[in-house]
Amino acid sequence: MAEIAHAGPDFNRWMESEQGQKASLAQLKQQCDKVLDADKNLSCSVSVLARMFEAKAANQLPDYYLAIKRKHAQAIASDPELNALFSMFGNESIATLRAVGDFSMTRTKRHEMLPIHPYSNDSHVTDEVLPYIDVKAARGVSSRFIVDTGAPQTRVNSETAKLMGIKLLTDSHYGYSTFYGEHDLSAKLGIFESLKIGGSEFRNVLVFVSDRDNLLGLDLIGKLGRLTITKKTLEVNSEPSERCDSRITYARMDLNQRLTIAARLDRRATLAIIDTGNADYLTSATPGNTPINVFKKPHYLTFKGELSLSENTRWITYRFYPDYTIPPSMLLGQYVPSILLGWRAFNDYELNLDIDSDRSCFNRR
Repeated sequence: MAEIAHAGPDFNRWMESEQGQKASLAQLKQQCDKVLDADKNLSCSVSVLARMFEAKAANQLPDYYLAIKRKHAQAIASDPELNALFSMFGNESIATLRAVGDFSMTRTKRHEMLPIHPYSNDSHVTDEVLPYIDVKAARGVSSRFIVDTGAPQTRVNSETAKLMGIKLLTDSHYGYSTFYGEHDLSAKLGIFESLKIGGSEFRNVLVFVSDRDNLLGLDLIGKLGRLTITKKTLEVNSEPSERCDSRITYARMDLNQRLTIAARLDRRATLAIIDTGNADYLTSATPGNTPINVFKKPHYLTFKGELSLSENTRWITYRFYPDYTIPPSMLLGQYVPSILLGWRAFNDYELNLDIDSDRSCFNRR
């Protein structure tokens, strides 16, 4: 969905404005209805559909999805990506979605320090350390999910979905790609009756179900309120940060959501995506000057480089994977290659996340 062409400039400009970013689904639909050009109307309708996914408005999806499919049948049939998108739900999925209750969220008002675990379970120790957190379901089953700010959407492993009682949309299908050069991956969708993180609860949550790891994506992380993420804890209702070393921009484009900061790598300006689901310190979209190591399976090159965030400059070892495809990002109106600041960077930094107030920062520890 994220790769489909966007609507006309007027709708795009409005979507990117403060009003568009805070608009309700009804307001989004109304604004898109004003777009009379057929191609642009289809494109803005896809953006509205994406916002429905982001808002977890599962029971609003069927009617809007079917209406677009009927209205733009010919254009959808002639475009492979659109055709795949509008083949996402079968009749059983449509019926299930219509019967789902409204998505709701109860945020805890307490200050909480939730432990972050380095592994998926305490008996499974690996070389790769990632931030896992305990997530509970309605039936009391608990599982660990990677806190993944680089994942736009929450994803649940198929086996975990069974254990946690997720209602699977059996005739649904969603194809997706990853930052890392993987294409044509397949997932289904499902409904989480109840999902609890500490004292906060989400109900009737639309999630993706696949054979990959459990990921708590930015779609839910960003709804938890003001957070501080360090190497050891996820702090809920944390105090506002007294300083802001690197200002974070929360950007969303269709189903993609990103946390980005301005950076310089080897004195080249770029945007850095804060990706806690990436085990590396830094992954670059472009190679450095001279590699210091070359590894295979997976194939990557290691470089020594100069990283500058705000006024802090340090030498780091970073990786470039020739087969990876990190999406470009906007910087001063131009697309430039991005870098991913991963979980190892949290040895030196912490994330102060406050999407509601647009006051998020990446701070030195």
